[in-house]
Amino acid sequence: MFIYTDPRTKIKYISYTDPAGRRVRRSLGTTSGAVATIKAAQILDKKKAKNSEYVTCEEFLVRYRAYIKATRSKQTCKIFETAWRKLENFKSIKRLDDFSPTLLDDLLICLKSKGDGVSGINRSIRALRTAAKQAEYWHLLAPQDWSSMIKLHEKKHRVEFHTTQEMETILKSFKDITGIVITLLAYQAGLRRAEAAFIKWEHVEFDFNRIYVPANKTDEFRHIPMTMALKKALLEAKSKSNSEYVVVLPKGNRNSKDYISSYYSCHTKELPFHCFYHKLRHTFASQLVQNGADLYYVSKLMGHSSIKMTEKYAHLSQHNLINTMELLPQPDVSKIVSTPSENNS
Repeated sequence: MFIYTDPRTKIKYISYTDPAGRRVRRSLGTTSGAVATIKAAQILDKKKAKNSEYVTCEEFLVRYRAYIKATRSKQTCKIFETAWRKLENFKSIKRLDDFSPTLLDDLLICLKSKGDGVSGINRSIRALRTAAKQAEYWHLLAPQDWSSMIKLHEKKHRVEFHTTQEMETILKSFKDITGIVITLLAYQAGLRRAEAAFIKWEHVEFDFNRIYVPANKTDEFRHIPMTMALKKALLEAKSKSNSEYVVVLPKGNRNSKDYISSYYSCHTKELPFHCFYHKLRHTFASQLVQNGADLYYVSKLMGHSSIKMTEKYAHLSQHNLINTMELLPQPDVSKIVSTPSENNS
């Protein structure tokens, strides 16, 4: 099933194949894409209600793709399309009711045998499972037990971050203010590469000494206080800028995830230590935690949706553990345990 537009009247139509194999075309009576999607979904529900019919994967995909495009990020849509392509390469299914936890378990095993990365496999399976649960919510698929599905164990790797000396070397490697600004946006403000790419001058609130970060990955905006180094660099960059964006690079597409990281990697690849742009964000969080910052506030500055994401830096706050232990009341054990000098006497 798919929705198309009459080029003459601009009216939306739905086209699908009925159980007898006939191609059916129906007017949805609207020129609005959003209204057409809703009406098409209602037709899907009515078709499912008839015992003689079933929902095809093609019909479900039309509705689900419209749904995630309207409610999820571009990255989420991309992950789903990749996952669905993997499923089709593994086994082509026509009926939505063939979608099951067993099918996804078999897909997971197949992808693992091919040598796919664990995180990529889990991400794809999770995207397909989310789609199936949405189909259940729409009453297009019978409820199933998705909690018993296989999940591959992902090893937790040590977080990479730069030392203060390495950061000084990185900053000195840039001869222009642009490189310094993109470095400090991650190192001194913890911005993601997409956030840094789309920060505008109107978001830099010099009067309040902070940067406004629009809602992005977690659908929540945040304010990041500016350090003196970052503020100084931004003031110099603004005096030379004629763009609405803070970061303007000589080449590349701003909408590409590599817009900033490619530029950064190109200028740091000759340094004697491992560099990648996201490592600057790790450095931001790691240095805060090492200097006694509370994980809750670090989580807010990083824009994490849950403090669990920030807990990977917890092992760096050893001095906090020592300070915590000092809060424990100490019993008087002098009458119970003798000192070595007393034993010798």
